[in-house]
Amino acid sequence: MIVNEAYSMNDNLFKKFLSFSYGSWIGLIVGFFGTMVTTRILLPEDFGKASMFTLALNVLMIAIMFGTDQSFVRFFYEENPENRGGLLYNSIRIPLTLSIAVITIVMIFNKRISIWLFEEESITVVLFLCLGILAQMIFRFATLVIRMQQKGALYSNIHIFHKTLDVLTLLILYFIYGPTYKIIIYSVVINLILLAIYGIWKEKAFWSIRNLNLKNLVHTKKEIIQFGSPLVITVLITWLFQSFDKIAIRHWSDFSELGLYSAAFKIVALVNVLQVSFSTFWAPVAYEKYLKEPNDKEFFSKIFKIVSFTMFFVAIASIAGKDIIVFMLGKEYRAASNIMPFLVFMPIMYTISEITVTGINFHKKPKWHILIASISCFINIGGNAILVPEYGAIGASISTAFSYVVFFGLRTQISKKYFEVNYNLKKTYFIIAIISLYALFSIRNSSFYLNIVIGIIIAILVIFLYLKDIKVGYKALRELKNVNKDSESR
Repeated sequence: MIVNEAYSMNDNLFKKFLSFSYGSWIGLIVGFFGTMVTTRILLPEDFGKASMFTLALNVLMIAIMFGTDQSFVRFFYEENPENRGGLLYNSIRIPLTLSIAVITIVMIFNKRISIWLFEEESITVVLFLCLGILAQMIFRFATLVIRMQQKGALYSNIHIFHKTLDVLTLLILYFIYGPTYKIIIYSVVINLILLAIYGIWKEKAFWSIRNLNLKNLVHTKKEIIQFGSPLVITVLITWLFQSFDKIAIRHWSDFSELGLYSAAFKIVALVNVLQVSFSTFWAPVAYEKYLKEPNDKEFFSKIFKIVSFTMFFVAIASIAGKDIIVFMLGKEYRAASNIMPFLVFMPIMYTISEITVTGINFHKKPKWHILIASISCFINIGGNAILVPEYGAIGASISTAFSYVVFFGLRTQISKKYFEVNYNLKKTYFIIAIISLYALFSIRNSSFYLNIVIGIIIAILVIFLYLKDIKVGYKALRELKNVNKDSESR
């Protein structure tokens, strides 16, 4: 009976993961097609300017969210189901108020902001930036409502809708305005507005006005602020940590180099899909599991092994096939192939650290995130300052990769003080070192076939190191299936 329940749990987890991830995989195909279109109609310089808009939009979003989205996620399952709509409105009040203040400041300094971002004045682009702030804030909460209810199919469908809109809107705007970076900006904002409306409509009961003034909530507005506000500094530092590479290229290089770097990020889309899919699936599952069975640490150990093996394997495949992928882009973007290898560390280290960081989150110790992000950010800034002036975008990718390894290490070690799990970290760090050497070799090596051969050898090594875990997992799965069949036949 117990084994049968375990099988059902594993089966349900897998189904949940598939429901959350299939949209990302279909979106990957659509998105990669969109990238191919974009790199053929826009020069790297325009691609670089558009990436600065995204950068500005993201940092302004952090300022207005004030950590309330993280509070919503943390308190969702602790709130009574009938009052979760009230939790949503209590969480959204602060960012709505702050967005008005931020938009006012942006409009006052619109000329300076426009020149710094794009090296030209454009009130239209600044207006779209303001619209984007509101639209992205609402869309963020709309997707959280769907995600926390674990409606994986709807979440995936929205992701597919998003990627499809990106391509269609961009093409329509291209035929209207021609090849300019502004068509990417207009497309981003228009799509956010449409998706926010769609997300609210699909969960209109959750967004009902009746939930606006609900009382007797488990968590008050004060608690939402108290939990979320310390995270603002963390998120800002994390943003700087994740984005300083682009800022460094913008400062020490040019828009063309920034465009190549942004295109390389698109190439790493395969690994990013795994990161986003797993992170989206993992947060509600991890919290729910901990609340029900706080002492089941073996569950987290198994998930870590499975996810680590998958991410390492995909990273090796991405580095081995980088030249094939880049060939599909326009000739102006071929140099992006040498930027890509170290960029895969960003989604790899972040994804596996999402499992090992659970101790900090479970025990509500958000202040540790500030220290972790600060140290990682300091290392990334120093690395970029040293490497970017000499090596440009390649130097930025190396610095970012190293800082993410540090990020993973800090998250893991501090988390284990609160929630001790056997992750077998020696094997993990060994494989990280091997993949690092392979990435460096891939940058310096010009032989297409030798790069693939080395990748195959390293992939075999990773399989060998995880062979015991694979066998145990496969054997357990067969036993669970057999037990389940026997119980059904009875």
